[in-house]
Amino acid sequence: MSVVYRWCISMLVWLSADPQTIDLERPKAAAAVAAARSSMAVEAAPAPPAPAPQPKPPAPAVCVECKGTGYLVMPDGHRVQCPQCKGAGCPDGKCPPRR
Repeated sequence: MSVVYRWCISMLVWLSADPQTIDLERPKAAAAVAAARSSMAVEAAPAPPAPAPQPKPPAPAVCVECKGTGYLVMPDGHRVQCPQCKGAGCPDGKCPPRR
């Protein structure tokens, strides 16, 4: 039954088709597709600006290993000279002297 129904519908569509209208519809459809596509086009976002360079953190006022004492206390209790500041108490040697 559905085969007969489909055949009848296809015959009615074929008989009612107007060749001049079909020739006009293709350009209209193409223009509609082009307009829809261009309306949905997204512009490329501008690149984000490069981050500004961060300044170097200030040097610590005292040696971070020995905390300004100039020596390290070993687990058995004896003291050794700090290898980082060489006993000066600060890494660059410009720290205020200990009193």
